[in-house]
Amino acid sequence: MSVSKIAAANLLITHDKKRNLAKMLEMVEEAAAAGVRLLVLPEMALQGYADSAYQYGDANMTRLKRYFVREAEPIPGPSTEILAEAARRHGMFIQFGLAERGLHGNVLFNAAALVGPTGLLGNYRKIHNLFEYPYFAPGEDYSTIDTHLCRVGTIICHDLWFPELLRSYALQGADMILMSTAWPMTGRDRGNDQLGSAMDLLARSNAVCNHSWLIISNHCGKRDAFDYYGGSQIVDPFGKVVAYLADDEGLVIHEADIKGEVERARTDNAPGVSSSLIGERRPEHYGLLADISYRHIGKVAPVLPIGRADHKTAEQPLPMRMRSGK
Repeated sequence: MSVSKIAAANLLITHDKKRNLAKMLEMVEEAAAAGVRLLVLPEMALQGYADSAYQYGDANMTRLKRYFVREAEPIPGPSTEILAEAARRHGMFIQFGLAERGLHGNVLFNAAALVGPTGLLGNYRKIHNLFEYPYFAPGEDYSTIDTHLCRVGTIICHDLWFPELLRSYALQGADMILMSTAWPMTGRDRGNDQLGSAMDLLARSNAVCNHSWLIISNHCGKRDAFDYYGGSQIVDPFGKVVAYLADDEGLVIHEADIKGEVERARTDNAPGVSSSLIGERRPEHYGLLADISYRHIGKVAPVLPIGRADHKTAEQPLPMRMRSGK
C-alpha cells in the first residue's frame, strides 16, 4: 500500500497576474509543508477568469480581451517554468489554469498545465467552451498522463457536464481526474444555489460511475455581477466526498492509497456484482453518442434506430428525374 496526500485550493483570483502567481506559490508552499504530493489550482488561476457579465460589444469586453492578449503566455512559458521549479523543489505535481497564447497572440486558449518534478508534463485546452467567445478558442485534444502516484486526466470547468469526456479518460486507464474550474453561482445564497449544487452532484456522479478520484479546485469570493461557488473538493472512487471547503480561501487535503482505492472500487464494491462498471459497458449500443451526422444537411441521425443504436441505413438513390433536375 502506497499512501499519498492530495490537495486542491480555493483561491480568490483577480485580473492581476503578478498577484495571482504569488498566491499560487503561497499555496504550493503551504501544501508542501503539509506533505502534499499532488496539488490542483483553479481555472485561469494565473490571469483570472473572463467575466461573463459583459454583453457582446461592451467596452469592458474589449478591455478584458486586450488584457488576455497582453498577459497570455505560451506553454511552456515563464510562469509554467516558475511553478515547475517549485514542483521540482518539493517533489510535487501541480496543475494550474492559465490563458495560453497561440498563433502569435491571435488565438488564445483556456488551458491547464501540469508540472512535476521533471518539469512540464502536459497541457490541456478546454474542449467544451462555446460560451467563452470571443476570448478563447476550444481545445481539441486530451490524453492521460502517467505520474508515479497514478494516471491522471485533466478537465476544465464546463467539461464536467459532459460525462463522455470523463468516461473517455477512464477508458484510457485514468485513476484520477484533475479539474480546474471557475464555477460561479446563479445567486448569492450559497446554501441554496442551483448551479453550485449541480457541481457537487456532477462531481460525485462522475467519480462513482468511473470508479476514479475527482479533485476540484475552484475560485472563491464575490464579483460585481456574481459570486464564485468555492466548493473545492476531493471525491473518492466510490463517489464519497472525503474533503471539502465551502467559500473560504485555503486547501482541502486528503491522504489515501490512491491506486488501491481505485482497485477496490472496481473489484470489491461495484454495484450489483464485484466487477467494474467500465467492464460492464455495451459500447455496441452507444453509436449515437459519437454520431455527428446532424451537422450536415440531409444527414440526420435516425430518431428511432433500427435494430441497434449504431445502425445506419443505406442512403436510397434519388429518382432519375430528381437527379437530372427534371
